[in-house]
Amino acid sequence: MHDATDAERALPSMTDTPTLSIVVVNWNTRELLLQLLRRLFDAPRLPFEVLVVDNLSADGSAEAAADAFPQAIVLPQPKNGGFAYGVNRGLERARGRWILLLNTDAEARWEQLERFVAAAEREPDVAVFGPRVTDEHGALQSTAWHRHRPAHYLPTALHLGRLCRSPQPTVATDVDCVSGCVFLIRASMLAELGGFDERFFMYYEEADFCERVRAAGHRLRWLPDATFVHEGGLSAAQAAERTFVAFRESCLLYHAQWHGRFWTEYVRACLVLGHTLRLCAWLVLGLLGKQSRAPLYRAALRRLLRPGYVGELCRRPREVPTLPQFATAR
Repeated sequence: MHDATDAERALPSMTDTPTLSIVVVNWNTRELLLQLLRRLFDAPRLPFEVLVVDNLSADGSAEAAADAFPQAIVLPQPKNGGFAYGVNRGLERARGRWILLLNTDAEARWEQLERFVAAAEREPDVAVFGPRVTDEHGALQSTAWHRHRPAHYLPTALHLGRLCRSPQPTVATDVDCVSGCVFLIRASMLAELGGFDERFFMYYEEADFCERVRAAGHRLRWLPDATFVHEGGLSAAQAAERTFVAFRESCLLYHAQWHGRFWTEYVRACLVLGHTLRLCAWLVLGLLGKQSRAPLYRAALRRLLRPGYVGELCRRPREVPTLPQFATAR
């Protein structure tokens, strides 16, 4: 395991002042990671660097990436601290004017990367950008949305969530939040904001970061100029119960931070209602011989019904690191 050597840094893709720093957080997706790196190091069109943050994978991901792509900066971690934790370890080392957070299950081709950065360059007063994203079949994914509000959760619990959804944009537009699967940050903004909040193990960390961006007076924008493919959920599927429960915890943590205890208790009540209804439905399907997700809903309900749970989340202090000066002085 090693960082890039001086000779490797002299390559066009690893210049002293890269235009683009690509931060990839990996956990046990060895083949996807190698495939992604293969595409990134194949005829790059911009001066760039790749920082692979490996969250204590057990499948040899970090070793394989370092061996196959010595020009990448591989940062093995002593623990799996979650997505925000991994992102911050990459931000601490990134040197580019732009920082792209990229999932291992996203397909990134240089034609699209170049278009995305060029479009962002034309928006000098915007801090964060999201692109058009489709799944592997070409269907448009939801990657831009309004901020999460407590009022949305009762309709969702009653399976009426579609009434609260806003249509995905088709033209460049300002938005409240963009998806973390392909997430472009103007690096100069990080000196002011710091990194991601490491209280969020998985999910809602980008929503929280976007709230902080807007609270600081900056804009976020969705751009249709580039299209990325995102298969989604492949890493999370390896630990289904953990990620299922983590999603609910992050949801409540987000609302505890931005809407206070009363509304977070309301959101919890809505989640309990919705999960109870879904658990009953999955139990019936299980009796009919269908594959059941009932164990996931049981695990989530055990967590949601824990006494004092919301109060505990409200008391957790933020874990946002201040980034080193060299990492944010562009």
